[in-house]
Order: sequence, then C-alpha cells, then structure tokens
Amino acid sequence: MSLQERSFIGAGQIHIQPYDKSAPLLPIGNVSEFTFSFEEDRKELKNYLGGGGNRNVLSRVSGVTASLNAHDFTSDNLALALRAGIESVAVTPVVDEEQASFGIADELIPFDKLPDSSQSITVKDSLDTVLTEGDDYVRVASGIKVVDGGGIDNQGVKVSYTPVAASMVQALVNSGKEFVLFMEGLNDAQEGSPFNIRVHRVKFSPVQNLGFISDDFANITLQLDVLADTTISGNGLSQFMQIDLAG
Repeated sequence: MSLQERSFIGAGQIHIQPYDKSAPLLPIGNVSEFTFSFEEDRKELKNYLGGGGNRNVLSRVSGVTASLNAHDFTSDNLALALRAGIESVAVTPVVDEEQASFGIADELIPFDKLPDSSQSITVKDSLDTVLTEGDDYVRVASGIKVVDGGGIDNQGVKVSYTPVAASMVQALVNSGKEFVLFMEGLNDAQEGSPFNIRVHRVKFSPVQNLGFISDDFANITLQLDVLADTTISGNGLSQFMQIDLAG
C-alpha cells in the first residue's frame, strides 16, 4: 500500500456552548490560531549498573491546555476573556439622568448608556433650566462636553436621551464557567477535506493582555484548560477530545 499524501493547513469555525447545554452551540467568529499543548509528568529510573541511560520510564499527561486568537470583539468573546457578565441595554428613553459636573471647559460628561446620536437630547442644569447645545455644551459619542462660559456649573446636570441598543460587559463578575468546544474544520491543503474536533469540557482563563488602542487589527488571545469529562465512559473513549478526519 503506497503512502498517501496528507499535508495539512487547517481553517474553520470554532463554536462553544455552556457545558450544561443551557444555550446553543454558537461560533466565536474569525480565529487565526488554535493550538493544543500537553504537559507531561515524567519519572525516570536511572541505570546504575553502568553504561548510563534509563532502566525504565513512566510518562503521564499531567495537563492539557489550548489557546486561540479571536479577532471579533463581540460581547460574548470579551465575556470569555474577562470572566464577565453581559447586560442588554434596552432602547428605552432615559429621563432626567443625573450626572455630576465641575463646569470646566472641555469637561467630558459621559452618560450612563451610549446615546443614540440620531435622536435629540435634553440637558438641564440643577435648577431645571434647559441648556442650549453649542452655547452650553457640545454633543460627543459618549455624552456631552462643557463649553467654556456656558451654563453648566459645578452643581451637576440632568440629561434625557435615547440609548442605542448595546451590550454592557461587566468584567470579573463570574467565576470560571465550563463550556463544550467544537471546531468545524477544513484542510485547505487537501481541497477542503473536512474534520471536526470535539473538546468535551473546557474552562477559559482570564486574558493576560487586552489592547484597545493599536495601529493594527487587535486580537483576543484566549487560554483554556481542557478538563476530563467523567460522564464519558467506555473502552477506548477519550474524556478529553475526539478528532474526526474525513478519508
């Protein structure tokens, strides 16, 4: 039997869902790298009879980890990276939201939610006097900025506006959740031959670095531990992962 050429260049989509199956299996998005690492606990019995070498070796896998580089800055991916919770912002008008102020020129007064720039806003001073855009403040993406010599003082303001539909990512409010990971892959070196990777139980670690200002496209480097799924049993069945290769 001749040896078949099986070179490999992998691509595909990675999906995750909660380990308890309480939500659907959904894609992470554009991922440029997906790598497994295996740690070994190795014990060696030296040959003390002369001549060197080992008389015996015992090797056990002590840990399995994986890493992936995600390039879609979605609220779900940030939640994985930051062990965060996600709150949806309803498009409901906000009335008389109180904000502190110092009345200093160019002072930024961000609103509690992202305002819809296509909708009107109302800004009042502490005496409920309606202030004028351009004379007292200018609108910016997150709220307003104080105009020098205008009517905003150090007594605060009240703002009314319509927020945009958004997600609020509340960082570091959740302990490590467990997930199932599934890769629907293609081998580009073999005319798109399909393969699947099923990782039965994983837990993501908080991200080490997360950049928000850069000259290049940003990425989220996610690290995860591959854990044994003890619900899987049977001769020859892995509790860690299964790889299905076409052909």
